[in-house]
Amino acid sequence: MSELVLRIITGKKDLIITDCETQKDMKRLGGARSVCLDAYGTDSDRKKYDLEIQRADKGDEPHRARYHSSVLDIENLHSGQEFKELPDTYTIFITEEDFFGIGKPVYPIERMNLAAGNFFEDGEHILYVNVEYKGESDIGRLMHDFNCTRADDMNFELMAERTQYLKENPKARFGNPKEVLDNSVFASDVEVKKQGKMNWKLNLN
Repeated sequence: MSELVLRIITGKKDLIITDCETQKDMKRLGGARSVCLDAYGTDSDRKKYDLEIQRADKGDEPHRARYHSSVLDIENLHSGQEFKELPDTYTIFITEEDFFGIGKPVYPIERMNLAAGNFFEDGEHILYVNVEYKGESDIGRLMHDFNCTRADDMNFELMAERTQYLKENPKARFGNPKEVLDNSVFASDVEVKKQGKMNWKLNLN
């Protein structure tokens, strides 16, 4: 599921997720504020992804995105490595409401060299995803599924199957894909098949 969501959000149709862990506790410097990522993934090119589900009333403040992005850097450069070995990182906030209020489906945030007028190209990427967006594109169809309560009305079969599973599973508390996303979408597909159950670590509280 994480692979489907990331392919649509990033526009990388050939993206392959090789590892995904929910509620990932990241290492940090002594005394620094701790961070627990909703979902932490790696693709076949070693790019790193932090996916965060944000309620309308908290958690999507830009400084938080900056902090999460910095934590990914600390996690992925070890003693003796060169700075150029840092992998590209994607910090993605999936927001219940349109944070920037201008109706776009995805807001890519990139560093710029203002004097030269071009991208800084340091490999850091921050994206805000607007779940309120409606449209006929893949991202619009995905946002429709996030807001849909009936599996039969969904565009993407994988989303429908996962949502129906949650409705039928006696442990499931949720039946809306925004809630599915927050509770199981980022569970490793391998882990799901292996354990025969979903990963219930994420919540909206």
